[in-house]
Order: sequence, then C-alpha cells, then structure tokens
Amino acid sequence: MTENNAVTNFEQNNIGQLISYASLEQAIEKATETRNDLKEHLLSEMQEMGIKSFENDFVKITLVDPSESKTVDLKAFQKNEPADYGDLISDYPKITKRKASIRITVKDHD
Repeated sequence: MTENNAVTNFEQNNIGQLISYASLEQAIEKATETRNDLKEHLLSEMQEMGIKSFENDFVKITLVDPSESKTVDLKAFQKNEPADYGDLISDYPKITKRKASIRITVKDHD
C-alpha cells in the first residue's frame, strides 16, 4: 500500500474521531480560557482583601506569593563555553525516554 493510499484509508477510517478530536480541542481551549479568567479574578479579589487561603465545600484556594528562582541557561552556556558544555553533558548525562506519540494541530474553521 502506498503512503498516499494509507493516508486516504486512515482518513476514511477515522473521520469521526478526527472531527470529535477537533471539536474537543476547541471546547478545551474555550474552557481553559474561562478557567484562566476565573483564576485571575479570584487572585485579584484575594489580594485586594488580604486573604491568604480559602476553603468551602467546593474548592480550596491558597494564594501563592510571587517568587524568583535561578537556573542555568544551558543554551547560552553551550554557545559561550562549548568545550565546558561538552564536558558537563558527558559527565552528567540525563537521558529521558519518551514513548511514541502524535502531535495534532486543530485548524480553525470559523
């Protein structure tokens, strides 16, 4: 089977799932936007009222103060100190295995 035939068969066999996935992604995007707006509103209200934590039957909210962290910019280090970067990577390797996956981008049809 040629790749072109395989792609056509894939689409025909999965058109329902592809449409469902695209709709679900759009719903998730809208829900995420709504959730973020609600969180920003609640954060603002808690800060204005001086509330550090809140709990009721539905939610528990803890205000996390802003903080700062310091990390190493490995891309800049690699660019500016390539030999030292090579030594660092060979002396302290961290191997991360990832399982097979697919990346899906939903196209707007509005």
